[in-house]
Amino acid sequence: MQLRKDKLLSLLLGIALLTASCGTSPQQRDADIATAVAQTVQAQDSLTEVALLPTLTPAPTLPSVSTPEAASPTNTPAAQTSPNQFCTPSAVLVGENPPDNTVFLPGEYFWKTWTFVNTGTCTWDSTYSLVFWSGERMGGLVSYPLSEVVPPNETMDISIYLQAPATEGTFTGYWRFKSPWGSDFGAGPLSSSFYVQIEVSAKPKYAITSVEYKLVRDPAEGCPVNVRYTVYATITTNGPLEFDYRWDQSDGNESGIKTITLTSAGTKTISREWMIGRGDSPNPRWIQLIVLAPKYQEYEKVTILNNCP
Repeated sequence: MQLRKDKLLSLLLGIALLTASCGTSPQQRDADIATAVAQTVQAQDSLTEVALLPTLTPAPTLPSVSTPEAASPTNTPAAQTSPNQFCTPSAVLVGENPPDNTVFLPGEYFWKTWTFVNTGTCTWDSTYSLVFWSGERMGGLVSYPLSEVVPPNETMDISIYLQAPATEGTFTGYWRFKSPWGSDFGAGPLSSSFYVQIEVSAKPKYAITSVEYKLVRDPAEGCPVNVRYTVYATITTNGPLEFDYRWDQSDGNESGIKTITLTSAGTKTISREWMIGRGDSPNPRWIQLIVLAPKYQEYEKVTILNNCP
């Protein structure tokens, strides 16, 4: 820095002296030289003062800082708590009405009712649904939320309103349950789909479609003086029907003719008793149901064993 100042002063002094010597008298040149020297000295002092001024360091540029704002809401739904999946849903079908293969006219409306027992560990409520699975829907909805709270081991009826197809034939629609977490289950040990099965005919022929027996011993165990055996027969029809029947027995004791009238498809349970005393013959006995009209039909014999001879 000092070297640059000396060179500059020498240059200024030379220019001043050259200027002062051009076209002037000796007296004037001396005065001009003196003035030039004085100006040169003054310029030196000025340069010294400039050199002594502190160097200004530019202020550092601060990074821009944005003020934090509150997080704006989003449309992402909050996570939903999954229902309790530590229970096992299952059901058993214990009854239905009308029975399968009931005959309806084309387009006829009807109610279908299933009776279930909740055999699982889950409590059913409106978050459970009856859902159509496959086959013929018969005008029903795709899904029906359950209308009752059904704890384990409790029974409930589920009814839906359906319509027979417009064409004749046999039609079947399969249904299942759906849990709150989306799994489906049916009825029975295999969790099978349950169903509606109907016959559609413009000229329906109503008849007995099945007979199911049940034998009950009273008392269930032991050999008292007398043991009462009761045979129950559940008769199912596919429509309104009047029929005549009688009970027949291996000892020739017939019941006489009786008449039953059903106003719609459904079931009717009838019974027959046989009392056996201790010491009676150990030979097997049997009871049989015979339908006489409108169509004669003999059903299988129910065997009764005397286990207290």
